[in-house]
Amino acid sequence: MKKLPFLLLAFLPIVLAAQPRFRAGAVLGLTASQIDGDLSAGYNKLGFQGGLRVITRLKGRTEASMEFLFSQRGCQNELIPSEYDPNPFALTLNYVEVPVQWHFKDWLIEYDEENLNYYKVSFNIGLSYARLISSKVDDDFNWLNGVAPDYLKKNDLGIVLGANFFATRNLGFTFRWNRSFLLLYDSRKSPRGGKSWNSHNLNFQTVYLF
Repeated sequence: MKKLPFLLLAFLPIVLAAQPRFRAGAVLGLTASQIDGDLSAGYNKLGFQGGLRVITRLKGRTEASMEFLFSQRGCQNELIPSEYDPNPFALTLNYVEVPVQWHFKDWLIEYDEENLNYYKVSFNIGLSYARLISSKVDDDFNWLNGVAPDYLKKNDLGIVLGANFFATRNLGFTFRWNRSFLLLYDSRKSPRGGKSWNSHNLNFQTVYLF
């Protein structure tokens, strides 16, 4: 029963796409993540992102979108791990993520038929809710194991800023920045102590709209 809301949400884009004001498509991409408060710096943790996007037309050059995604986040001390690193570590966090965004479009491409017109670029802002479903720790130094997974927060809410470029009416590319409002790990509420963690990530997506 706990999985029922997520299953219903997964089918929502498909149902909405059948309406004339809506379009839907598939999203496939890459995440680059880091966590403030860990022992690393830089967007070194690469992960997979994929799912569905549904878009509804609003007034003028604006529209709204919702996505249902599987997203990998986390941290890693080096982008390319070295066999000579004495203390390598990596944390992989698997999320179900639902971004809701507002878009402003520009650069209209016109055709003879109005339903073939499209905008090449758009800029977006919104909120993203994510639910942590699993995690994996690779840490020879053993400091990550003291926090993950027992003291990590399951729910996350963040701000999303991004831009989209459409090569055709159907094929587009998205760059997005996502920063959490909530702490992934709150040291004030944990017997482990240390620094609190706040996560942020970059998303590089390819989207195909039907």
